[in-house]
Amino acid sequence: MSEPKELPVGLEIEVAWGEQDAFAHLNNVVYFRYFENVRMHFLDRIGVLRSHQEQGIGVILASTTCDFVRPVQWPSRLLVRTGCTAIGNTSFTMAYRITNQLGEVVATGSSVQVMYDYGAEHKVRIPDVVREAIQATQGD
Repeated sequence: MSEPKELPVGLEIEVAWGEQDAFAHLNNVVYFRYFENVRMHFLDRIGVLRSHQEQGIGVILASTTCDFVRPVQWPSRLLVRTGCTAIGNTSFTMAYRITNQLGEVVATGSSVQVMYDYGAEHKVRIPDVVREAIQATQGD
């Protein structure tokens, strides 16, 4: 699976006053929280949250990155988008893009999620139903 032209899952987020740091811009930790918020919507859409609840098979975050492109100040409304860029045997990679109300990119990032059996405490193969849901969500 290649870089998606459009990241299919998105959320609009209002920047809260308290999310700013001492330099009066959005604190770097908050970007990862925004990535997490949109990631959870993606995981819900592909059935991973249901799988975790019903069978104990979910994902565990292996890595995450963020490239900060331009500062964000309060007040701001941001659009946070995500999609899958690669699917392996036991893991998949997601890309993130955050844009401001002018459509300017303020941050990009990525994460790797590993399918994980929480009862047995080890990674497992991505279930076919999840793999198919990722491909359907991406429009492949």
